[in-house]
Amino acid sequence: MSMLDIWWLPDWILLLVVIAVLTVLYSRYFADNRVKYGVPGPDRWPLLGHMPLGIKLGFLEFYTHLSYKYGKVVALSPGSLDARIGTLIISDLDMIKEILVKQGSIFTDRNVDENTQLKPLNKTVVSLKGDEWKQVRSTMTPTFSSGKLRQMNGYIVDCAKTTVKNLQEIAKKDGSFDAEEIWGAFAMDSICATAFGIKVDSQNNPEEPFVTNARQLQNANLANPILLLFLFIPRLMVWFEPLLPYLVGSFIKPIRFFQHATDELYDESQKTKNEKAIDFVHLMQKAHELHMDNDELADDVKEVGKWKKRALTRDEIVANGIVFFLAGFRNTTETLSFMCYNLAIYPEIQERLQKEIDDTLQGTDPSYDNVASLQYLDQVMSETLRMYPLGFVLDRVPNRDTTVKGLLIPKGTCVIVPVYAIHHDPELYPDPEKFDPQRFTPEEKANRNPYSYMPFGMGPRNCIGMRLALLQMKVAIVKVLQNLTFKTCEKTQIPMKFMKSRPMKPEKGIWLKVEERCP
Repeated sequence: MSMLDIWWLPDWILLLVVIAVLTVLYSRYFADNRVKYGVPGPDRWPLLGHMPLGIKLGFLEFYTHLSYKYGKVVALSPGSLDARIGTLIISDLDMIKEILVKQGSIFTDRNVDENTQLKPLNKTVVSLKGDEWKQVRSTMTPTFSSGKLRQMNGYIVDCAKTTVKNLQEIAKKDGSFDAEEIWGAFAMDSICATAFGIKVDSQNNPEEPFVTNARQLQNANLANPILLLFLFIPRLMVWFEPLLPYLVGSFIKPIRFFQHATDELYDESQKTKNEKAIDFVHLMQKAHELHMDNDELADDVKEVGKWKKRALTRDEIVANGIVFFLAGFRNTTETLSFMCYNLAIYPEIQERLQKEIDDTLQGTDPSYDNVASLQYLDQVMSETLRMYPLGFVLDRVPNRDTTVKGLLIPKGTCVIVPVYAIHHDPELYPDPEKFDPQRFTPEEKANRNPYSYMPFGMGPRNCIGMRLALLQMKVAIVKVLQNLTFKTCEKTQIPMKFMKSRPMKPEKGIWLKVEERCP
């Protein structure tokens, strides 16, 4: 044995010792939040934090498992390279009310670091914080007024009529169809019409780039190790931005497509100056010009109350346009697919809903006002959103130290509200895996804590597009059920199972059968 061989052994031992020491120091640097907050929680992995458990259970089950195992308040200690303050998972409804509403002015922000977001996505109403978020939210809110939604209704009905025609053609054949494909095309056509004032007709053109790119992003493999690394350490995505098309192309290319599309729509609407247009881009530009033309406004800013309100920048309009495309597509597609799935499994519920529609509308088209009068439709929609809340968690970050029901929550702590876990809590909803619209009768709702149901969030930072989304889905399902009936087929997976790598994504899709209603 040579002297060199002998010296190698101590070097390796020394390296292991150094790694061990660094790991101990790292763990001490990132304090154990279970001790810090005095609440239970799972053990963490050095450097990786809770990522291994998240991968093992899947994104959806991770928060549900922890809430059921450790109780109403769970501490997650920081452990990843991008997390220096821990997380609290809170499912106590009184604490949730305090966080989302009573202390809404403290818990205004989401757990998003602007410096870790790709441009212009760092300017969305989802990502912005503090006064900047208030400014953008305030300007965007009138887009979803009752008057604007009534004007948009005709566009939605036209899209729904195309869906009916396509389903009628399917019914003439074997009747089986992929619900996500049908409703995805409807969602994209409806979003393009109402939010951007354009007609893309993806329902008759399956290869339309708008819908193919939206589906590509929706189907992105979140189990991709590189993408997982970026999701857990978002800062890396900014550092490696030039390489993203090569590293995670299926994720980043669709986002760039919609950025380019929204940019073009912005430029086109600037040229046309259509004063009667009611779509998002035109309305936001009108708000922008209203401020820009006021010579008394220095730097396009004026004081409103205790904070400044200003016009939206081009980046803010484009960024939020991208959110319209992507969030609207997924939420509408999946919710309508889940609803049809359960109508097919529970024909008695479908028949009752069709009777309510027939008796109320008498064959007329759905409108903003008449769909609002359909009580049972609202119950069916609410139960669908209870079972399948696409916003399966909410997150808030306090802008200063605060106390909630005796628990001190330091500034910067990420508070997670596990919506899916709450919606499936048997103490709140007995037999939670059963689809039962009777849970949402006026009497049942009155007897239940309102914070047990949060598909669109709660408080000042709830989903800004909620009313438009509900109108789109209700109009669509009403128009279809006036003409057709959903049934199960051989490819229908009962019970439905979700993929671990993609939250709320059915393992085998949602395949159903459709039949024409008897006259």
